[in-house]
Amino acid sequence: MKKRRVALLKILDGLALLTFIASFSPLVTPKHVAEPFILGLPYTLGAGLLVSFLFVILAYLVSIINKEENHAD
Repeated sequence: MKKRRVALLKILDGLALLTFIASFSPLVTPKHVAEPFILGLPYTLGAGLLVSFLFVILAYLVSIINKEENHAD
């Protein structure tokens, strides 16, 4: 079970690293592009929001995987 958890954490870490790298690439932040629009927002703003939501989802999944049964209380 522990090996599976470590493997899942490595996969999630890799996804977070790829998302971080992609967020600074022209894929997410192209120069001087206001169109096309995503959900009525300029492209860069819409793509930035999608990247932010992806980071929140990844953080939530990591918190589920690292849940400990014994607490400090």
